[in-house]
Amino acid sequence: MPKAKVPETPKERLELAKRYLRNAKETLKKAGVDRVIGEYVDLKYVSEACGTAYLASLEALKALFMYKKRWDGDTLRKKVKDIGMYKNVLKDLAIGKDKDKLSRLLTHAYNILHLGGYYRELHDKKSIDSGFEKVEKIIKIVEKHINGKV
Repeated sequence: MPKAKVPETPKERLELAKRYLRNAKETLKKAGVDRVIGEYVDLKYVSEACGTAYLASLEALKALFMYKKRWDGDTLRKKVKDIGMYKNVLKDLAIGKDKDKLSRLLTHAYNILHLGGYYRELHDKKSIDSGFEKVEKIIKIVEKHINGKV
């Protein structure tokens, strides 16, 4: 059986985040929408999509942490256990105003996608879509840093 390929560079990790987000969007399409009341219909697909989108935000942050030499790949696999660790590392990064933006976006992604969409059966279309937008913003900010456009 082939061994799983683990992203070893920040750019590979960021590409994984983008892939997660694309997959989440495809999954969310399968949920269907009741346009009269503005809700996704099939909660199984909503939950799956929200979980995957939230993971995309975490992968993007891991890419930034690798880029800023805060964590290496081994540390990412062994020590990252909860959102608090992400927030603590974000607090210490020298990335200007983006530090606060990323922290707020991560909190929103966590609340909307992880807690609401994945665990608590949130299926309001505007809310879920807002969570996906937060993840897209996280990815864009991280990409800007990794590509040296800050």
